[in-house]
Amino acid sequence: MGTLDKLLFGVWNGQITDCHQDQEQNRCEELEKIIDFEPGNKISAILGWQGFFLFDESVDLIDMARAYMDVVQRESCGKCVPCRMGTRVAADILTRIVEGKGTEEDLQTLRTIGQVVKAGSMCELGHSSMNAVLALLDHFEDEFHRAVSDAKYRQKHTYHIKVTAPCIEACPERLDIPKYIELIKSTRYSDSLSVIQEKNPLPAVCGRVCVRFCEFACRRAKLDDPVSIKNLKRFVSDVEMGAAVKKHDPIVAISPDARKIAVVGAGPAGMTAAYHLRLKGHHVEIFEALNEPGGMAAMGIPDYRLPREVLGAEFDMIRKMGVEIHYGKVLGRDFTLGGLKHNGFDAFFIGIGAQKGTLLGLKGEDTEPKGYFPGIEFLRKVNMNEPIETGTVAVVVGGGNVAMDCARSSLRLGVENVHLVYRRSKEEMPADVEEIHDAMDEGIEFHFLSHPVRLLIENDRVTGVECVRMVLGEPDASGRRRPVPVQGSEFTIPCDMIIPAIGQKVDTECLNENGERTPEISRWNTVAADPDTLETSIEGVFSGGDCVTGPATLIEAMAAGFRVSNSIDQYLREGVVTLTEEERMSRVFRAVSSLDNDDVDLLGRGARRIKMPMRSVQDRVDDFKEVETGLSPEDALMEADRCLRCYRILLVATEK
Repeated sequence: MGTLDKLLFGVWNGQITDCHQDQEQNRCEELEKIIDFEPGNKISAILGWQGFFLFDESVDLIDMARAYMDVVQRESCGKCVPCRMGTRVAADILTRIVEGKGTEEDLQTLRTIGQVVKAGSMCELGHSSMNAVLALLDHFEDEFHRAVSDAKYRQKHTYHIKVTAPCIEACPERLDIPKYIELIKSTRYSDSLSVIQEKNPLPAVCGRVCVRFCEFACRRAKLDDPVSIKNLKRFVSDVEMGAAVKKHDPIVAISPDARKIAVVGAGPAGMTAAYHLRLKGHHVEIFEALNEPGGMAAMGIPDYRLPREVLGAEFDMIRKMGVEIHYGKVLGRDFTLGGLKHNGFDAFFIGIGAQKGTLLGLKGEDTEPKGYFPGIEFLRKVNMNEPIETGTVAVVVGGGNVAMDCARSSLRLGVENVHLVYRRSKEEMPADVEEIHDAMDEGIEFHFLSHPVRLLIENDRVTGVECVRMVLGEPDASGRRRPVPVQGSEFTIPCDMIIPAIGQKVDTECLNENGERTPEISRWNTVAADPDTLETSIEGVFSGGDCVTGPATLIEAMAAGFRVSNSIDQYLREGVVTLTEEERMSRVFRAVSSLDNDDVDLLGRGARRIKMPMRSVQDRVDDFKEVETGLSPEDALMEADRCLRCYRILLVATEK
């Protein structure tokens, strides 16, 4: 019986780790970090797409192989013979061996089938499906021969199973991306949208403004270009939004044991939380400070990227499900958490976002001279169609998507020349690369490695900004090289508009309640919440999104809403909150996938990515109509066909 405190033996990507022979390497340490699957329940063994790891010698690896191949067979799409038939034969052989009916010929057939499936499958699921079984045969061949000769029935165990993919794990919401893309290939648009909406209630929104973590993890990029996942999501949501299938009655019945939940904030986090809590049968009410939903998605993203009617239509579906919303209700002014509790609410989600801008820290800012517009306030005015006294030359300071939106919106408001000042290089800009590219196409003048040091103000009006050149020095705490000013390199940009867009912060003053305990605030002036469960320091009060993490992305806020819906539901039903099975398996997945070198033979025909059609620069810079026009059905089909279906199957045996 081996110890459960460390890795004993493993094979991954053909690399052997044998801790019996004191050949411990870093991979032992990496995996031992996740040896506790859950408190009091340790991992015994892991089977995956590139091999296996053994922590306990008493585990039945042959039964694990049987269970693993059962999952492979279930997940096979059946469109190619090697995977469809080969995995079925392998699963049947392993079942016979476990039932005491196996033969020596079966073992040879198993090896042969494994090689055929690996070499002949058309997708990456089939290509990697038998690596673990082949590795077990190579290193535990005696065990298989013994099982055949003993001819005894072996107990069939149950295991923890995860079917995922690199793109799925990169997505904060973990959407089943290959599945909804496969359905687009089959023109089953309604089914594809249903897969997305299992976790994401705003597919048309995400299909326009998501930052595409999934695409950066797409293994198709190793062949040519990543699959255009975001644009495919937009395609199917737009098609279905205008179709008759959208006219169904979305009302969800209140469950008999429903509880009453208050969601503070109708931004992406709050809307997603309300959506999933309503699907779980609870009574949900949203309290929103503004007079429309969307939070920073509505107030901070211009219509040329995200038309307001698209956001409104998707939120309308949430409202029709039975979610009540109260507009113009400001936390701390119109209501308090304590007051809501006295009115019968059982749990609370705080999703107030980060809606205050960050100043440059320069003399004169506090006087708010004419022509000075904090980025967040500028975009709010743009999106609310409020009058803005524009000038002829604008300087936007910052390198994120908010800065890009401010710069591109300035052009559309009639500003003749727009400069963007950023203190690091282009390669280090946090903005979406597509947004940077589009801003450059539209004529925005970029000043990299530059930083404002002085505002020029005359007669209470902005007349320019003095900047200094920067060089990149040693890395700072974030890992990026720290910008260092170059003495004597000052230069001036004359302008009549300055728009700082260097960050956002959370307004936590609204949480203060006289005589009531309030959620703990972190040293970064964000709401302190458990990173796993999103519980705050107050029982029954949860929080997530930008007000917890600081300014992040729309999809990360939505993921927080999804996670918190599970936490609140578990809290109300069981009185405690623990990690979900999905999150525990994702931790194991991250540990083993960190050992991947991904040096495998990729399949595919080398078809390049379909570009998103766009309005011409000349046509688009004078209005706020949507810039991207969407994929055609033909282009969507061709793009969907590029998906390699890189599913990874992970099986974990635990002590209990």
